[in-house]
Amino acid sequence: MARDTISDIRNRLIESRLATLALIDGLSEEAVQRRPWPDAWSIKDHVAHLAAVEEAIIAFARRMLIEERPIADDYDVDTWNARQRARRADLTWPQTLAELAATREQLLALLNEVSEQALSRTGSHPVWGDPITLASVLRVPYRHERGHRDEIKNLSGNYPATTQVPGTFGR
Repeated sequence: MARDTISDIRNRLIESRLATLALIDGLSEEAVQRRPWPDAWSIKDHVAHLAAVEEAIIAFARRMLIEERPIADDYDVDTWNARQRARRADLTWPQTLAELAATREQLLALLNEVSEQALSRTGSHPVWGDPITLASVLRVPYRHERGHRDEIKNLSGNYPATTQVPGTFGR
């Protein structure tokens, strides 16, 4: 299998985000806030989660660029998700979309600082892998986004229901 280049990663990030934006374009504030049951994730929660994860990816990728084999602290994913949801709970839909755009802009800008050789740098992360390369960390956003896009399709009614329970993908 050929190794991804920075250009390949950038293109996949752009394609993935365009697919997500096409899916959520025109959804009302009411539609994005709707929950199939009280503790389920809404579309807004999924979108805010994507921004939160990208924020974490950017921070860890920056560490990988300056530290020799950084190790992320072990943590509980459900606790992290709950904390991030609470942090963004009061954002409006336009604010959530602005945060999503800002984190993607920051991630794409970070790619301008990464050399092809740096893609093979390694680190350790309790969720993403041990060891994990910088290239793999930079692929997390579009792979992760794909799963949340499926959840958003389910919640928006643009997709036939699956056996996946809406709102449980947030890991």
